[in-house]
Amino acid sequence: MKKTNTLFKNLVIVLSLNVAAVNFVYAQDNRSVRDFPAFTVTPNSPYGNFQVSFEGKNVSSSSLASSLGKWLGGSSDDTFQVVKSWRDELGIKKTVYQHFYKNVQVQDDIIVSHEKDGTVLSVNGEFVNNINVTIANTLSVQDLKTLIATDSNIALDKIQLSDIENVIVKVDTGNGVKLYNASKVEGYSFSPMTSKVYYVDNASKKIIKSFSLIHHVDTPSTSTTYYKGNQSITVDSNNGAYRLKNNAKKVWTVDATNFDTSTVNSIATTTDGFKFFANTDTVTGLSTTYNTDYTNPTANFTGTSSKTAVEVHWSIGASNDYYLARLNRNSFDGLGTPIVSYNNFNFGTAASPSGTNATAITLGGSRFMAFGNGALPLFNPFVGVDVGGHEYSHLVVGTNGTGGLTYQAESGALNEGFADMLGASIEFFASPSQANWTIGEGLMNPGTYTTGGANPQTIVVDVNYLRSMSNPKSASIVTGKQPDTYGGTHWIVPTPPYNQNNDQGGVHVNSGVANKWFYLLSAGGSGTNDIGTNYNVTGITILKAEKIAYKTLTGGYLTPNSNFAAAYAASKQATISLYGAGSNELQQVENAWCAVGVGSCLSTLSVSDNTLTNAQGIKIYPNPVSNGQFTIEYDLKGNAEYEIYDLSGKTVLAKQKLEKGINKVSVPGITAGVYLVKINGDEANITKKIIVK
Repeated sequence: MKKTNTLFKNLVIVLSLNVAAVNFVYAQDNRSVRDFPAFTVTPNSPYGNFQVSFEGKNVSSSSLASSLGKWLGGSSDDTFQVVKSWRDELGIKKTVYQHFYKNVQVQDDIIVSHEKDGTVLSVNGEFVNNINVTIANTLSVQDLKTLIATDSNIALDKIQLSDIENVIVKVDTGNGVKLYNASKVEGYSFSPMTSKVYYVDNASKKIIKSFSLIHHVDTPSTSTTYYKGNQSITVDSNNGAYRLKNNAKKVWTVDATNFDTSTVNSIATTTDGFKFFANTDTVTGLSTTYNTDYTNPTANFTGTSSKTAVEVHWSIGASNDYYLARLNRNSFDGLGTPIVSYNNFNFGTAASPSGTNATAITLGGSRFMAFGNGALPLFNPFVGVDVGGHEYSHLVVGTNGTGGLTYQAESGALNEGFADMLGASIEFFASPSQANWTIGEGLMNPGTYTTGGANPQTIVVDVNYLRSMSNPKSASIVTGKQPDTYGGTHWIVPTPPYNQNNDQGGVHVNSGVANKWFYLLSAGGSGTNDIGTNYNVTGITILKAEKIAYKTLTGGYLTPNSNFAAAYAASKQATISLYGAGSNELQQVENAWCAVGVGSCLSTLSVSDNTLTNAQGIKIYPNPVSNGQFTIEYDLKGNAEYEIYDLSGKTVLAKQKLEKGINKVSVPGITAGVYLVKINGDEANITKKIIVK
């Protein structure tokens, strides 16, 4: 702990590049499908996600800007601001527009145009129209603190708030999206360590939406990859000793062994830009900063007690190296911002300590890493190059330029998926001879364990890793087996309200679909997925796959509530920008998505899939479906029922009884796309994919 005269303030920094309001006045267009000359916008999620190609249409960027609101179906109450504009390495200009209604920001309503030489290539984003909410003033600090204290079960005097914003927020009710005028605020506490974004309805003073800013590798979770042996790291010399500090990479690893979060009330910044947890005297401004160094008399840290710290320092330094060398990104945010990692962090309390976690923390606008030391006999230390790379990549997701990916439901599963994809890429970069397709290998000790409490259970752990990208279904029952197919075995249908009890809508579970896509795109593979589609993917190498994944994440193609359907479209656009419209890389991107049950799969659907058949006596035909009508032949005993939902998880046809024999199914007015038919019966429990023309 060190005392420094540091002026501490909670700041919310807003970056604006020539921000100017773009106002449009036009008549209301109430159509659900909205036209701009000959172009169509069809949202693919309740949040209003859309993606439209302008290739070959010869539309100028100025024409788009002058007609943007009308095209999207807004009214004179809808205005837009250009909040960011940049050119990528391919010379494609990205312009990000923020939607306002009656001068109030519509949260996550971001529209991104992609243009080259003044001609629009594509437009994507989120947009809701026909807004009908009453605008009111934000709630008071006292009201918000009281609500957050009750929600988090944390003492009122421990709660701190960021600046309060007045926004219109979209809330998934399970039956579509409802709009509220709300107060948006980050509520956080240092003890216990928590940080969440809250949206509180200004009218009812009720919390209507919240999500965490602390992204866990899993709960519980750990890693022992520090057993990989000696690695090259950089340390600095200080007063005759050496510290785990890399000044060039701006990476600093400190000891949290005796760190008591109950004494923290602020964040202090050193002269070289590192931020540390601190206790600041509000009268004198004198800060006690919690930055206990790991020191050694020589530059080589070879002692047993420092192995986990060295592993953390190596993994975060390797992450910095990877992003700069492979993806031309300077630090997690592209701005060269320093990062502090706390090793041996206690995620519990003094009375009930917990080392079973590793996390990327956003707290009061500052960002940290924290790694626990596990919980023997089941969990080893929460360190490792893929674990560190995963957590580091969570910060990259959060600073991707278009608002990150909201940590709930499908966008949260994509958030976890991108962190795994890039975390695995960092391992292949930093330790290629020891790299593999599992995340957190060595973290768990296989064996038979008995839980505590009034109702003890016996748990058998048969793998030593958290997740497998090549075989998501093989994960441990402790951390949750994952699906390798959208809507397939182990898939969790995200159902609001999203909270810790349902893994925020399956963010750690459903990420297996994105992980399998990335693995197949990198290494290739063939087979039949859980919804009956045969696939064959030729791997394009991890070097190309990581570029496509990163471009998908940071190229302006995703918005905060993007789902798997949006990620499918985004990855195709990213691949076209990198390798061209007719490239093999694009074909394999589509093939890999088809393999995990996402996308139309029209180009990869095999002949045998024209009639979906399984050995249990179920047939669904014709496929593709015309005029919203098809047949289910059911030749099994007992009761059964079926339902249909789209790729966003929205129910298209509620549960219907399935009779033995011929069942004629009619879904009039269904739009073209890919849907899932789920059949549950006494002798069958399957999901099949149908394509509607």
